[in-house]
Amino acid sequence: MLYVLPFALLSFAVTFLLTPRVMGWALRRGFVGRDLHKEGSPGVPEQGGVAIVAGFLSAALLYGVASGAGPSYYATLLAVLLVAALGYYDRIRRLSAAEKLLYPALIGVLLVPFVEDTSIAGAELGFLYLIAVPLAFMCACNFTNMLAGFNGLEVGTGAIASLGVAIVALLHSREESFAIALLLFAALLAFLYYNRYPARVFPGDVATLAIGAALLPAIIFGKLEVEGAVIFLPYVADALLKFISAGIMTREEQTPTVVRGGVLHVPEAGNLSLPRVFLRLRPLTEPQVVLLVWLVEVCAVLFALLVALR
Repeated sequence: MLYVLPFALLSFAVTFLLTPRVMGWALRRGFVGRDLHKEGSPGVPEQGGVAIVAGFLSAALLYGVASGAGPSYYATLLAVLLVAALGYYDRIRRLSAAEKLLYPALIGVLLVPFVEDTSIAGAELGFLYLIAVPLAFMCACNFTNMLAGFNGLEVGTGAIASLGVAIVALLHSREESFAIALLLFAALLAFLYYNRYPARVFPGDVATLAIGAALLPAIIFGKLEVEGAVIFLPYVADALLKFISAGIMTREEQTPTVVRGGVLHVPEAGNLSLPRVFLRLRPLTEPQVVLLVWLVEVCAVLFALLVALR
């Protein structure tokens, strides 16, 4: 397993060094988003996730060649690339809510031929498992895309989840799943330097969709479904809160959180979300909200480790 570490360093280095260049490219192309939780809503370059995907895929491809990785490993990388491209396209021509459900599910179908074990925790599901794979892939991509909106939130939460999957894979001796999760963690950690509060760059759907696209296959092919479900619980909770309070909607249709004097307040008619659960208790600063969500994800990872060690 230690064989993966040099490639993790490469993933970190490529992402860290490439991000400033991607920021300049984004500004030249007009990929600029508004930081709605700052006074005056300043512009911030978007699509920085291109650096994350580049760092992750470059290191992952080299590791795959060096380790003699199997077909399911390369199917995972292809799925990440396609989902990242979908996220990039979404920035150019905004996808509808239905398209964000359909296209990831179709990409998830590519994983099905490489599924060898259709059981979960000893229970054989057969064809039902194969049907569930594209649906689970679609959910994972959208869930990691939805838990977003604050500086460092999606990248930091994704890094914690990735590290959790990596540790669980290590405990179960699933080397390829360990490699996928660890290389993703390294890329996200490098990007977090630029994306933490106050963010100098936003990841965009390129990265937020790709986080789920990488972790879900690592969980499936590593037979880590139970622990993976626990790690994804904060994402599921956030998605359920949004669906129950507002139904299926795009990010642009959400009512932004109100900022007054540097403190965040829940809008009166706004939808619910995991961060807004904390904001309903009392107004908080943006770093405080992000830290609380990170702590929730840390708790989920710790619980998953207890399950793995049972």
